[in-house]
Amino acid sequence: MTSSSARSPLITVIGATGTGKSNVAVDLALALNGEIINGDAMQMYEGLPIITNKITKEEMCGVPHHLLGFLDVKDVWRVGKFVREAESIIEEIRSRGRIPILVGGTHYYIQSLLFPYSIPISNKPNESQTDKRDEEDYLDESYPFPSVSGEILEEKYPILNAETPILYETLQQIDPTIAAKWHPNDRRKILRSLQIYYASNCTRTASEVYAAQRAQKRLAPDSAWTRYKNLIFWVHAETDTLKNRLDGRVDKMIGGGMWEEIKEMKIIYDSAIAINKAGEEGGVDLNSGIWQSIGFKEFLPFLEMRGKIDQEGDEKQKELEEVKRLGLESMKTATRQYARSQVKWIRIKFLNALGTGEEGASDTQQTKKKRNENGDIFLLDSTDITSFSETVSSTAVAIAKDFLSGSTPLPDPLSLSPLARTSLLPKRAYDLADRPDLWIQRTCELCGVICTNADEWRIHAMSQRHKKTVSREKRRPEVDMFIKMRKDREEDERRRVVGELVNVLEEFTDRSMEKEG
Repeated sequence: MTSSSARSPLITVIGATGTGKSNVAVDLALALNGEIINGDAMQMYEGLPIITNKITKEEMCGVPHHLLGFLDVKDVWRVGKFVREAESIIEEIRSRGRIPILVGGTHYYIQSLLFPYSIPISNKPNESQTDKRDEEDYLDESYPFPSVSGEILEEKYPILNAETPILYETLQQIDPTIAAKWHPNDRRKILRSLQIYYASNCTRTASEVYAAQRAQKRLAPDSAWTRYKNLIFWVHAETDTLKNRLDGRVDKMIGGGMWEEIKEMKIIYDSAIAINKAGEEGGVDLNSGIWQSIGFKEFLPFLEMRGKIDQEGDEKQKELEEVKRLGLESMKTATRQYARSQVKWIRIKFLNALGTGEEGASDTQQTKKKRNENGDIFLLDSTDITSFSETVSSTAVAIAKDFLSGSTPLPDPLSLSPLARTSLLPKRAYDLADRPDLWIQRTCELCGVICTNADEWRIHAMSQRHKKTVSREKRRPEVDMFIKMRKDREEDERRRVVGELVNVLEEFTDRSMEKEG
């Protein structure tokens, strides 16, 4: 077994968007004679510096950056390609006597490089399409589906073009185990599970493929779990502070030239759509490649509506401005959601891969050994941006110098800040993708909510929505009784009034008859 001391050191900076990862990486590189490898999928595309939030030349401070701004916007990269390229660049940097520093928020990429057996990947060119979808999908499903060769699956199996309820019903029949893991409305994951089955010529279900890969993961030797002696910095911030920071950054992007980039993307988008309509290979998948970057698709309804208004006149300018405002809000919401998904990945996937399981778990000794082998992670609290240099960068540099020298014990990661103490333990001491026994689908009949695992059910059961619904249902008999009593009183009152009116009418009639008589 290769000990951690025999491995080459690698410093990695991870974290949600807007926390200051790039600044920390540059400060580390300047202090340690380092070079930076980009691990953000969107920043690999050339151009579009504002939409992709690329570091500027000035911010680089002369530090060499690799895998940054080199991909054509029409291309889609693969995680396997990233791993191979990053490995090569890391060795090149070392050959120059410099320190490699990996930084980025596409944690699927970074985890695949650092801990290859935690997310099995393939060298086949059609596997592991890498885009921002993976950041969400791999929160639940860690394994890529097999490559598809020959004819297009949809042509051979037309069922793949069916509506989502039919797809889900088909998956329940073919692979009930994996069907229980997906929400009935999650078309993408349902479809992918069916594609796995049909791509194997109907010989292996998705659950069988994943079970085999989990077995491979369990049997991986400790020496193969990680390639490097890892020092990982997680730049993090309090939720409310980060939310406000991200909203402000979106406003700054809009005022800083992002509209020109959106227009540039719209030209490429229209060209691809025109090619597709002409019957040639083309079209745009807004969930793939550069198109999933936050900013374009959120404003696409505005762009398309503006094009129509330019042709028809300006009668709908007020409506157009409202659509634009909604686009801005949608961009802010998407940015916040992406930041949450990045943090969720770290706390569910990354920390478990690193081996920072909760103390008291049944495999505590194994967890400790795994953590020592895989490296150390330190959370840097960037909540207070005014003291960033002192509390974040300086702390990172000091720890990194001790790490590289090997002469001074590193501090306890939980001792750095209160945020570190509350965030550095995984949200759960296992990866849900490794626990098919927990893939139990339950439906809350009261709320109409479908949960696909025990954790979701627990969270739903504790939610205010569920509690209010339960409380309302408990009071329903009393409410029904109250409504019935009120209706009875109203009916009694109505009868009384009608009776009085009848009496008055009868008296009036009797008097009229007496007068006539």
